[in-house]
Amino acid sequence: MSDRRRPPVKKSDEILEDVFAGHREALIDGSESGKRYLVNFLEKFNSIPNAVKFFIYDLLTEDAYQVNDLVLCRQAVERAGEYLEEAREKHSRQLTEYLPSLRFVERGISITVEAGEYESALSFCDLAIKNGLGKAYAAKRASIERML
Repeated sequence: MSDRRRPPVKKSDEILEDVFAGHREALIDGSESGKRYLVNFLEKFNSIPNAVKFFIYDLLTEDAYQVNDLVLCRQAVERAGEYLEEAREKHSRQLTEYLPSLRFVERGISITVEAGEYESALSFCDLAIKNGLGKAYAAKRASIERML
């Protein structure tokens, strides 16, 4: 048998840094390019750690929203929510640094309010409040409650 070398296996932190760097570079050409980069990344690599998927879907939420791809945006919002706890467990430092720029909560609120899904919007507000994202979400929550 021949001695074959296995390709190096990247750690989750390294994959996450690759995602951030590639996305920053893709965004130079706009949100459509950023969206394509993230979608291609998800399609190309089948063994992305779930904690990294959170960050990918959060970034994808904003890019899809910016190019008015609301179907993809809503899907990305849902998927980011599914992977949030995994990101908290595996990448707590990165998540803490990332929280001020969190996108899926804000876009989730926008999409669900526009669709008249006020209970879902309230859930996103609660999630933002729970994660310490500021008093603005308490005010949004109160505003949404008045719509009920």
